[in-house]
Amino acid sequence: MKRNIKNWLFGITAGMLSIAFAGCEKDSGDESVDNDATYKAILQEYVNATTIPTYRALAEAALNMRAANEALKSGQSAVTIRAAADAWVQARIYWEQSEAFLFGPVSEDAFDIDGHIDSWPLEKSAIDAVLANEASGLTSESCWRKDAEEIGFHVTEYLLFRDGQPRASLSNAELKYLTAATDALIWDCVLAYVAWAGEANVSQNIRTVFRENQDIVDFYEENTAYHNFGDKLKNATGNYSSVAEAFGEIASGCADIADEVGATKIESPFATHKVEEVESWYSWHSLADYEGNIVSIRNAYFGGRDTGAPKTNSLSAFVAGKNSDLDNRIKAKIEDAIAKIRAIGNYNAATGTYQYSFYEVVRDQIRGEQVEAAVEACTDLSTLFKQIDNLID
Repeated sequence: MKRNIKNWLFGITAGMLSIAFAGCEKDSGDESVDNDATYKAILQEYVNATTIPTYRALAEAALNMRAANEALKSGQSAVTIRAAADAWVQARIYWEQSEAFLFGPVSEDAFDIDGHIDSWPLEKSAIDAVLANEASGLTSESCWRKDAEEIGFHVTEYLLFRDGQPRASLSNAELKYLTAATDALIWDCVLAYVAWAGEANVSQNIRTVFRENQDIVDFYEENTAYHNFGDKLKNATGNYSSVAEAFGEIASGCADIADEVGATKIESPFATHKVEEVESWYSWHSLADYEGNIVSIRNAYFGGRDTGAPKTNSLSAFVAGKNSDLDNRIKAKIEDAIAKIRAIGNYNAATGTYQYSFYEVVRDQIRGEQVEAAVEACTDLSTLFKQIDNLID
C-alpha cells in the first residue's frame, strides 16, 4: 500500500480500529436474531486458515531472502543474483496476498508495518546518499530505523532489478545495503506474523529471528493491544465493541484494497503519466502485484488460501445465505477483476507471462481501454463488498 511515513519508529500510537462503510444503511429486519455464533465461526476460519497462514508464509519467504543474500555474498553470479531476485518475488507475492487484511497490527493505528515495508515512490536521492555515504557502516538495526522510503520491498527491489530483470552485478555498497534492508524487511514480516498469531504460537526459529533486534521487541511490547491479534479478532475483544464489528473487518478490508488497486495503483499513474508512481516497476512485477491483491480478496471471501470454492464457514457462505445474488455477483466480479488486470499486459496463460509490463503501459500510454476496464472492475468489486454491511446485524 502506498504510504510515505516519516519517523515511523517513534511516531506510532495505538488507535481505535474502524470499519466504516460510507453511504450504506442496514436493512431492516429482525434485530433480535443473534448472529454472534455464525460470525465467530467465520472469523475463526478466516484467522486460522487465511490470515495467519498468509503471514507465516510471508515470514518464511522473507527468511529465504536472507539465505539467498548469504549465497550472493559468497559469490556473485547470474545464478546467485537470480536466486536472490526470485526470493524477493516470492516474498512479494505473499505480501500482496495479505493486503485484504491491512488492519490490526499492520495498520497505521498499530505497528504500521504496511507503511514501513511498502512505501513508494522511492526517495531515489536518499537511497543514493545511503550508498555513497553510509553503506560501509550500515547495520541491519540502523537500517530498520530509517524512514520508510529508504527501506522495504521497493528498496530491495531497486537493488536487485532493472527493467524487469535481475541485475548483472551489485557493488559492495549495494550488497551491504541489500543485506541490511532485507534484515529490516524480515523483522517487519516476522512482526506481522507474531502479532497476529501470538509469540507463543510461532516456531522457535521465528521467535529467535523476532528477538534478534531489541528495538523490534521493545516496539512490540509498547503496544500490547495488538498482541495475539487473531484471537482478539475471533473473540471480538480488545478494540472491538461487538462481534458484528469484528466480523465487518473482513468485508471492509476487501472493499478497501479493491478500491486502492483500481484508483491508486492502476488509474492514478496512468492518468498522470508518472512511471515513478507505478508500484514494483523496477522488477516489472506490478500487474502480478495487483492480481495478488485480488487473490487476497478471494481468499478472505472464500476462507482458506487458494481454495477453489468457498468454505462452509466463510464470508461468501454467509452472504449467500442472506443474498445469493450478491454472493454470485461478488464471486463473478473477483474473477472479472483478475481477468481485466491480466488483460492490461496481454497475459499469456500458457506461458504465464505478460506481453507488456504496467511500467511500459504507463510510459508509452498504451492499453488505455484495458486500463479503464480494470479500474472499473475493481471499483465495482469494492462497491459490492460495501453492500455486505447491509447484511450484518
